[in-house]
Amino acid sequence: VMSAGADRERVWLEVADNGIGIPDGDRERIFERFYRVDKARSRESGGTGLGLSIAQEIIRQHEGSLSLVERPGPGTTLRMELKREGPKG
Repeated sequence: VMSAGADRERVWLEVADNGIGIPDGDRERIFERFYRVDKARSRESGGTGLGLSIAQEIIRQHEGSLSLVERPGPGTTLRMELKREGPKG
């Protein structure tokens, strides 16, 4: 599920799924390079553990943020926020 919105200063986009979610102990590490929550599943489906760290760095370079949204129940929600007027410089 995707949702988006804006206020006077920022625009945001949230992407949510209804999968198994991210265990509490892994939540603060998901943006680390090469970190994978479920290494066994990653071997089956591929992946290097770089996707979220790359996305976060690109968004930071545009003076925005990418974060995990705390929600009850299963699933994961990520939120991207950017300045409405774009980055300075």
